[in-house]
Amino acid sequence: MLEVVVAVFGSSRAAVAAIDDLEIARIPSVTVRQFSARADLEDGIMELRHPSLTPGERIVAVTVEDRHAQSVIEILDMQTPSRLTEAPLRVS
Repeated sequence: MLEVVVAVFGSSRAAVAAIDDLEIARIPSVTVRQFSARADLEDGIMELRHPSLTPGERIVAVTVEDRHAQSVIEILDMQTPSRLTEAPLRVS
């Protein structure tokens, strides 16, 4: 089963550091997506609009096998996200 781990960071620097940490850890089955809460985006980063987000925040969403989810959470948490959550990914 797959899990989605989502972390919200106050800056792109923290988000990139968290992604770099995930790459260094080489956790199998990880897929990482990065989103921004503002419209002026770099290449490959999509905008995500939600009332709880403030401009400049970066969202890192990681899809991973459930057996590796705790490792992903611990790695992302090292960069002190303002929010961190996980949920099962339901695919029909």
